[in-house]
Amino acid sequence: MLKYCKIFLLYCVVLCYLGQINGYNIDLKTARNDIEKLKTYLKTKDIEDSGDTENSGVFSNVLDDWKEEGEKKLLLSQIVPIYLKMLESMKDSDVKDSITNLKQMLHTSNKDYLEKTDKKIKSLNELKKMQVSDIKFQRAAIKELLRILRDVSTLQDSPKKESKKCKRENVRRRRGC
Repeated sequence: MLKYCKIFLLYCVVLCYLGQINGYNIDLKTARNDIEKLKTYLKTKDIEDSGDTENSGVFSNVLDDWKEEGEKKLLLSQIVPIYLKMLESMKDSDVKDSITNLKQMLHTSNKDYLEKTDKKIKSLNELKKMQVSDIKFQRAAIKELLRILRDVSTLQDSPKKESKKCKRENVRRRRGC
């Protein structure tokens, strides 16, 4: 029995270690400490600033507007590379370790979780470039129009179905079912 417990514990340790290598575990405590070091460092820099972006967030307003998981994933797939570029441009030996740690966390998150979403956004941008006046495009698009309308109608119907379900659940709760 003790042998199996040791094997199980070893298995758990290996899984945790692999998770950290693959970027699935972001150490928020380390990230918070590194971010505090960067904040302190940036406050000591002698740079003229307008004060607008320091008090208001750069990405907070947009993140607050995008509520669903898929929307947030799309947005984060665009924000994380911006942070990577920003950290890459910061090359000071005083905070080099903090920058390296944060870049590693962002890079693994981007690669493991957000990279596929970024490819989807690129394909969306390609849709905007399509030649809608081309007759071949028009023929192909009309063939797919019914499917598009079905998809849109299911999106429109889903909140109604959810609200009916919520109403039923509320009635059941009141009745004690």
